[in-house]
Amino acid sequence: MESSGRKPSLCVALLLLLSSASAVQLLNSINDLKKLNFGPSVPTHSLLLLHWFANEVDIDNNNVIRLTFNPDNGDYGSHHYGNYERMLDPLPPGNIRYRYFTVGNLNHEASSELPSYVVHPRVGYEGRNRDRIIFRVREQNVGRQARHIIDRVYITQHFETSDNQGTRYDPANTQQVTTSLLRQIREFSVEQNDLTTLTNLRDRFRSNADYSQLREIRNMWSDLACLGLLLFIVIQEKYSFNQPQNNKRQPSVRRNTQPDYVVRIPESRPKRSSEVSIRIPQHHSDDITLQVVTGSGGKARIIWRNVPVNDYKRGLMVALYSSNEQEEALIFKSTGNAKSGTYDTSVLLNEGLQVRLHEVTKLCCFWSRPGQEIQRGPEFKNPTAAVSLRGYKASLQLFAKDGKACARLYVNNSFPDWTSKFKDSWVGFYSSANKTTMDYDWWKWQWARKFELSTELHDCRDSVVFEYHSSMTIAPEVQARFILRDDAELARTPCWK
Repeated sequence: MESSGRKPSLCVALLLLLSSASAVQLLNSINDLKKLNFGPSVPTHSLLLLHWFANEVDIDNNNVIRLTFNPDNGDYGSHHYGNYERMLDPLPPGNIRYRYFTVGNLNHEASSELPSYVVHPRVGYEGRNRDRIIFRVREQNVGRQARHIIDRVYITQHFETSDNQGTRYDPANTQQVTTSLLRQIREFSVEQNDLTTLTNLRDRFRSNADYSQLREIRNMWSDLACLGLLLFIVIQEKYSFNQPQNNKRQPSVRRNTQPDYVVRIPESRPKRSSEVSIRIPQHHSDDITLQVVTGSGGKARIIWRNVPVNDYKRGLMVALYSSNEQEEALIFKSTGNAKSGTYDTSVLLNEGLQVRLHEVTKLCCFWSRPGQEIQRGPEFKNPTAAVSLRGYKASLQLFAKDGKACARLYVNNSFPDWTSKFKDSWVGFYSSANKTTMDYDWWKWQWARKFELSTELHDCRDSVVFEYHSSMTIAPEVQARFILRDDAELARTPCWK
């Protein structure tokens, strides 16, 4: 009877054991890394340790991770990890030998082999020596040599002393790191610190760091600038994942020509007297200019004029949005002390882009993001109108898509045989109005009959819209022309502004 009573409890224990090992969160990219609560729950120092580890091991083209140090000898303070609490999956059975190791104990004398930025981290990135990396090694004998392959990598941390768990690792704060994430981290190498590299990394991982922040990161971190950018991306983006954005457009308020006031309203509470301060902001809607125009390389340029920088102690930011309906900024920049200025963004030019003015919200250190919205400008619209094709019920328009020069053909519904009429017609793109018909940019043209039906414009009641997207970068003075046949020009659009 006793033995039969134990079986259910043993099964339950086994299930709990297996579920705890399989419940480890998987981190496959830097976007996944951003979701961790660095600071309050996860030591920021673990980012430094993970950055070192990713750049220390070798990863070949087949995503095989090879050890470059010997944990059996205690290199970098590494040592065997028994997994006695069964936090991780049991070692696979068979002829191939598997073992777990851990590294990151800064109190170990061999930890001095670690780079200085790990052993002596900057203020704000200390971890009280709780964070560790656990890796599983598969040992294979090839001839007379043993190959040590890493097939699992985890970041973890010891329990707090107050948790009374001894030296055990915390399963709730243990995550598995994939080869894909290690590869991404390796892109932030300590060997590069130039602004071009930082800019490319910022764009690749869609960071909101502007040019002045990149320069500040480079000046602050010097040879470790790429590491500084990685920390900026991961910790800054943590706020956009975990905190609600306070950048929604506010209801319009009648312009107030009077200075700001603070109204103090007594708050009634038992046995306590206190006050609530309400700030009534001053509005300058009629004076502020916010605009998106064409920048260099087909990118969007932000223009701001007469912004009230002196009225906001925290400072102001201009932020770019994909449309009037979107609430998440694509990129943003502090205006500093400049009431007027421009900012060449890394965002490709498209219809609908909109710039908004925000008050700055400080996060920590030099990190900040858009806070309360103050005003928004108009959506970017293509500056060239459609021009009629003389003698035909059709028109031509130049527009921008993803930073490239494109053309639209508006064909009236009463012109069904347009493809036969325009069978020898073509549209060319020109860098200026001074170019001759045959002096279009190399291979920047297309037969009119090969234009494709527009997937975006469906509300043209009297016309059908066809489009062609060229590979020519949109820029001021660019022009499209409709050539009826040979070099006989039928129409040309206004030059791009």
